[in-house]
This record gives sequence, C-alpha cells and structure tokens, in this order.
Amino acid sequence: MSSVETYDYAKVAALTMRGEGFEVRLELPLRVLDEVGWELAAGDELELELSADAEDIDVWEVVLSGTLLKAGENEATYTFGGLLCTVKGAGVKPFKKVYLKLRSARALPS
Repeated sequence: MSSVETYDYAKVAALTMRGEGFEVRLELPLRVLDEVGWELAAGDELELELSADAEDIDVWEVVLSGTLLKAGENEATYTFGGLLCTVKGAGVKPFKKVYLKLRSARALPS
C-alpha cells in the first residue's frame, strides 16, 4: 500500500496500491475497514485480485462486485455502488463485470 487517504465527510478511505507495473486506487467505506478490523497505513501489505468470476471468495476478507465505468489505454475504472476503483498499467484487461477481492498479508493462506 503506497497511501491511505481518509475522507471523513464521506466516510470513505482511498487506498492506493502499487505492484509490478500497475497501480490501483480504490475507495472503500470506513465501515468496511472497521468490520474487517483493518487500520491501514502506507507500507501495509494487501493482496488484491480482480477477476470476472466470484470463485474462492471465502478466502478473501473483502469482496466487492462492480461494473466497468470507463476504459482507456492501459486503464480501467470500475464502480462499486458509487465507489470508484481505477486500475492503471500495461496489460489492463477491462471486465464488464468485475469482482475485487482483498485480504491482508496476515490473512494469506499458509
């Protein structure tokens, strides 16, 4: 996680995550973070998966279902009930319907 911005007026946190060749900016309700017990800060490790199917959702701490809002060259923006997620990077494949799955490093299966 490269940054966490909290917008108290909207009760939303904007998480920016970077990996090899990609960047994801995701808005999550603060209530969701509270429910899974996350107090996130820059430097924390999260595993993220975007897929066109809802397989294996039981091993993830947060699962969101969304739709494609717009797509451009190496970029896709999804909406999850009004919350936005923008994915940037080489080889971004925009799915019309997407499942976003998150879990903290401590929740990874051993």
